[in-house]
Order: sequence, then structure tokens, then C-alpha cells
Amino acid sequence: MTEDATGSLHLHRPGSGPRLLLVAHMDAPGVIVTRVDAAGLGRVALLTGRAPAELIGAPIRFEDGTTGVLGADRPRGGKEPVELEADQLFLESGLGAKAAKRLRTGSVGAIDDRALRLGDLWCAANLDNRAGCAAVVAALGTARATRYDLHVVFSAQSELGARGAATSAFGVDPDLAVVVDVAHAGEAKEASGIAVGRGPCLGLKELGYVAHRETMEMVKRAAAAARVKTQWLIRDSEGSDARAVRAARIGVPTALVAIPARRTGGPASLVHARDVAQTAQLVVQVLSAAPRAARGGTR
Repeated sequence: MTEDATGSLHLHRPGSGPRLLLVAHMDAPGVIVTRVDAAGLGRVALLTGRAPAELIGAPIRFEDGTTGVLGADRPRGGKEPVELEADQLFLESGLGAKAAKRLRTGSVGAIDDRALRLGDLWCAANLDNRAGCAAVVAALGTARATRYDLHVVFSAQSELGARGAATSAFGVDPDLAVVVDVAHAGEAKEASGIAVGRGPCLGLKELGYVAHRETMEMVKRAAAAARVKTQWLIRDSEGSDARAVRAARIGVPTALVAIPARRTGGPASLVHARDVAQTAQLVVQVLSAAPRAARGGTR
């Protein structure tokens, strides 16, 4: 296991087959301190694609252990704004006058939370994409042997535009790739009507990405062999690391597998435990099956 300059974690299991890249982004929405005002409140900029209003009340933890809670300034007159701007957010750390010494300009923090089990569901703020990471880790623990030269990347900086995935795919130069992420279920931003608890999704189209036919067929065969029912994912306004991997170097045959999740834009999202387990089973089958995709014209 190694860590690259972007913060992504790389795991390599050498093999004699085609070079397969398996990607799941592990970063969480966060903030960067821009200044500390006279009242000891940290002023922040967002490191996420989420709307500022979605982060109000979120607990934040910094690398040195400093914690705080995000709040927002009310507009003059007491009326709620139609849309909250990022510069209205502040971080209350409880440090008062000491805040300037602990919350230095440039300090980066992420949403801090623990997963909570609610019946058949997992609930947490960072399930996008810790759910995908959990499925990949479970698959690696089960699939002891693989016919691929396997490169696994838990990518960083996905919230900033799939940066970790882009640099990792460039460095690995894979013959094919599978990206594991989450999909928004029951929300207007999705066009395919997916549902939690009905199995993982296979991505056909999203922002900046269209599925590679042969690689998607490989994943479909793996799902059938694992007896995992799947759903189709089609979205226009959202994207994943798949777009960066697909476009790396001369192009990488890429498939996207996504775990259905509810309330992904709010302070806590929900995934079904069975969907996570079945995603792991699908990935195990991908790793165990005989390789079919190869470098060349299939790109």
C-alpha cells in the first residue's frame, strides 16, 4: 500500500493478466479556513460540490484534532435568503480568542461522523463514498486470487473534480477499469428511477461519461454469475471518478458500479446494507472471472 502526492491510496496485487484498475473515492466534503474574525469564528471556503445550506450544523474535524460546527450568518432584517452563499458560513470551534492560533489560514477539515445502523440501512454523512470503499475492501478480503494485474485506488480529491482518480489512472495506465461509487435514489437529479434495496446500479451515462460497451458487458456477466440483480443508472447533472478514468491517457475501457443512496446531498445519507454486500459480491466475481478485455482497439 502506498500514498501518492494527491493523498490517494494505492494497493497493488501483481498478476500476469491485463492491468485492471479498481477505483473508489474516499474523500469527504470539507472546508478550508480562509481567516479567523475578531469574534473567534473561522471563515471558510467549501471543498465540496454540495450546496452551502446542506452543510449547516455539520461537525468538522481538522487534522490536528480541532473540532467545530458549521453555522451561517443570518441576513439583515432576519429574513431567510433564497439561496445561502458560501461566504455566509462560519465555523464555531468554542476556542474564542485562541481560535486564531489553532484555526490557521489554510487549515483543512472534513465532516466528522460515524455510521449508524438503522434496521437494514446504514446512515452517515460520508457514505458518498465510504459505502463504495467498504464494498471494495470486502471484495478484496474475499477474492484472494485474481487473474488480473490488480491496481486498487482509494482516490482523494474527488469532490474537487476527480483529481485523485485522474492522476492515478494516468500513473497506472490500466487496460480496463471499474469505478465504484454511489447513486442518488429518489431524487430529481437522477433520470433512471433507481431505488435503495434493489441492487447496485450499472452506469450507462453521467456527466462527462458514457459506459464502454465491452467493459459494461463484462460487469453484467459478473453480476449474473454472482446472482446479483442490478439497476441502470442514467444521470446528466452529476458525475463520478469514471469520467476522469475513462479519459486518461489514450482512454481506458471503464465501467461504473454505483450503490443506491438516499439523501446524499443532506447532512446524512442512507444506503441499504444488502446493496453494499451485493456490490462486493459483484466486484469479487469481476476479479475472479477470466479476463476478456484487452488493450488496443477496444479503447
